[in-house]
Amino acid sequence: MVLKTSTDAVVTDPKEKADVFNHFYGGVFISDNGVCPEAGDRIRGDGLGSISFTPNLVRQVLKNLKPSTSTGWDGIPNVFLSKCANNLASTFVIFLTYLS
Repeated sequence: MVLKTSTDAVVTDPKEKADVFNHFYGGVFISDNGVCPEAGDRIRGDGLGSISFTPNLVRQVLKNLKPSTSTGWDGIPNVFLSKCANNLASTFVIFLTYLS
């Protein structure tokens, strides 16, 4: 792919191409008026405190995880969580209760 700058200079280096795209899209799609909109509370009630976690519920959720989906931020595969659901459920309940 041939990429040209606004002055018709041909760009071949990948980093320079990224810079050209960044400059173009940064100038086209950003219109900052300097006003930060106010975001209201997204949690109603008392947050996690109003949710009841039981080992059976957590076990069921873990066992129903799709094994083919990618891992989360922790890098733990769903197939591991699903296969170890019986051993992990009680520990997760303690952790979730601590968070609330």
